Amino acid sequence: MGFDAALKEAVALGCASLQILPYPRHDPHPNPSHLASFNAARRAAGVRVLLVHSRFVPSLASSDPQRRRRSIEHLAHELELATALGADSYVIHGGAYSEGSSLDEGVRLFSESILEAVQRSSCDVPLLIENVPGGGRRMGGPLEEVARLYDALKPRAPSMAVCLDTAHAYAAGYDCSTIEGALKFIARAHRLMGFDAIKAFHLNDTRALLNSNRENHEHWGKGRLGSEGLKALLTRDEFSAVAGILETPKDGPESDRANLAFARALASA
Repeated sequence: MGFDAALKEAVALGCASLQILPYPRHDPHPNPSHLASFNAARRAAGVRVLLVHSRFVPSLASSDPQRRRRSIEHLAHELELATALGADSYVIHGGAYSEGSSLDEGVRLFSESILEAVQRSSCDVPLLIENVPGGGRRMGGPLEEVARLYDALKPRAPSMAVCLDTAHAYAAGYDCSTIEGALKFIARAHRLMGFDAIKAFHLNDTRALLNSNRENHEHWGKGRLGSEGLKALLTRDEFSAVAGILETPKDGPESDRANLAFARALASA
């Protein structure tokens, strides 16, 4: 789906927030005039928040210099596109550190790579580190690892923040299906990274088992998370201005409407 089609769909669904990828699948170098046109159209349409999500799985923590260099160059390009699109934030995963390396080394290389890409792109778009399902060498499953990545960058990139994914949290071992579990998850994020660190949510149900480290997004009401935990997040006053993005399966506009209706009903209950 191209930028214009995504915007049209968001407007039709009554969305105040939109997340897109930085370029269409077969066009990694979109025309600058098209980017500027989309930027203006989005603002005119009243879509308040635009998140751009990394299209690639980064190797920013790789110990292989060439692989890491390619990831830095790719990230710098995507950050340039995010800036041209008028993005309010750019969402990225921590990726994995290399076999034989360590989490400490991975955090160091990741943070250095991010800073180099930001400098190369002259990007002023805030970066959001997203939690992942975890497992193996993938960084950012436990909130403690998200905090390590965040803390390594925050002093040198003050606009750094965090995007929390409910499906990823569940797969990483945080039971967000209940009010108590969802609030414990948020309280831990606040303790580790501060009250203002959370700037976006990916609100997804999941088919994955708790602590399975699997990524299996599902439509709301058909997965394991249910409604209690989601309602607890949607009705928290501190998140009233925080963007909530649905990344549920793309089965057509009707499924999107159903997922939005599910979340909106909980938010207004």
